Amino acid sequence: MNTETGKRKYVRINDEFNVRVVQKDDAYRRGIHEIKTTRSINISASGILINSTEPLKLDSIVNISFIKPNTFDFFRGAGRIVRVEKNKDGTYRIAIQFINLNEKDMKELDYYIRLGKK
Repeated sequence: MNTETGKRKYVRINDEFNVRVVQKDDAYRRGIHEIKTTRSINISASGILINSTEPLKLDSIVNISFIKPNTFDFFRGAGRIVRVEKNKDGTYRIAIQFINLNEKDMKELDYYIRLGKK
């Protein structure tokens, strides 16, 4: 977020789509835990807010994949859990900040998100 103007660097849109979230966890078979029933709430080039039936640990790293808004291209990346809130219905709102994305990937994701805002 640009603190001088109060504006976000990237556009955020409300968009609901399936998101695959996988977390490394030695307690599970094959050392990974796939989070079930995960849907997006909103997205920007810097992160995504999801709704999940399972909580995730704050500051943990997850692998994320989804079809980019307004395309048939897949997004595959990693993110850090920056916020977890329990909803009244027992599900969780989880904010994930994308990590290790280069500037080109962020601009491309932002481009597709902006198409959906028009």
